[in-house]
Amino acid sequence: MLVNALIYSLMVMIIKAVAPEVPLFVIMFFSVATQFAFISGRAVRRLGPLLMQGERRWTHLLRSLALMLSMLTGFYAVAQLPLAVSTSISFSKAMFVTLFAGLFLAEATGIWRWAAVLVGFSGVLILSDPTAGQQISVLGLAAGVVSAAAAAAGAILTRRLAQTDPAEVLLLNQTAIGTLILAPLAIWSWQTPEPATLMLLVATGLLSVLGNTSMIGALRVGEASVIAPVDFSRAIFAGVLGYLVFSEVPNAQALAGMAIIALGTLMSLRSGRGR
Repeated sequence: MLVNALIYSLMVMIIKAVAPEVPLFVIMFFSVATQFAFISGRAVRRLGPLLMQGERRWTHLLRSLALMLSMLTGFYAVAQLPLAVSTSISFSKAMFVTLFAGLFLAEATGIWRWAAVLVGFSGVLILSDPTAGQQISVLGLAAGVVSAAAAAAGAILTRRLAQTDPAEVLLLNQTAIGTLILAPLAIWSWQTPEPATLMLLVATGLLSVLGNTSMIGALRVGEASVIAPVDFSRAIFAGVLGYLVFSEVPNAQALAGMAIIALGTLMSLRSGRGR
């Protein structure tokens, strides 16, 4: 889980570095297409059957669209916000997951779960306070929240699909649909990157594969409720990388908002364990 957190932080650092010169659709295309090439290459002989195996085509499409929306808005938030801030907002995904699980999966909801959502969003409001000493992009904050909500919707749809379809089917459909949709958008907004930048774009996809692999490995040997809080180490990695690479130093109000978002997420994790 620590390896996954570090890989994620390195990936968003690359995205933030190349965003000023590379359109978001091009960044997204390279990230998704590289994953598709890697995953399909491992199962090339079974590619056709795997892509056709899933029975709920519209659910696969809806899941892929939700994850692409999360990626687009998440990449925009990374480009507009300090790394530590955008990372902290991404933690609110856990709150949306517990909220959506209650609304759409008929899981038990209660005061604790709603309190977690309110606490988390109060942290976002503190970050967006225009009187704060550090200027924070309101559009960037909004994009970060939309990204977390869309990622949570994708997670809910993943839960449903995982009941009948194996992980390979989910990953192949997700990356295949993403590649098909993003290819024309990337061509439309294409700007030829420098060779070094091109290598960084390919690296984002490879890092995603490594991150997913380390996440799966963590879940195989440890309980989800136990290892989930380790994900907060992303905030440390993001803070260090943001300072070393971009000279970003969050002020006291930003740190307070980030800490409150973390508190809301921890509350949602506790409510997710049925307490």
